[in-house]
Amino acid sequence: MKTEDDRDLIPRRSLQRAKASWQHEVVFVCKKCMKKQRKGVDGEGTSLRKWLRRALKREGLEKRVRVVETGCLDLCPKHGVTLMRGRELADSTKPLRVLRLGDDPQILLDWLADPRDEN
Repeated sequence: MKTEDDRDLIPRRSLQRAKASWQHEVVFVCKKCMKKQRKGVDGEGTSLRKWLRRALKREGLEKRVRVVETGCLDLCPKHGVTLMRGRELADSTKPLRVLRLGDDPQILLDWLADPRDEN
């Protein structure tokens, strides 16, 4: 007779679905690019990921957008951070974006807040 614990050991024929804590968007930020930016996005050492998470919370968008560090995205700009929006991966021929050193990080927040952005 199989117990409830034994059911977890039976191989499944499909992947199990799980509910995410965020609702609409995933943004991948290159960890390698961020390491190269020693002064950070604000000139005080704050990483782009940390700045973006704080800004999303301040704007009330923390449940809508998930910020995820990823490995190298193979673009490697000399003075910038590579990132991509999850929904653009399949739809776009140019899914990668670069936030250059010295750019106002607010443009990134505006890009994420606008669901119609096609640029």
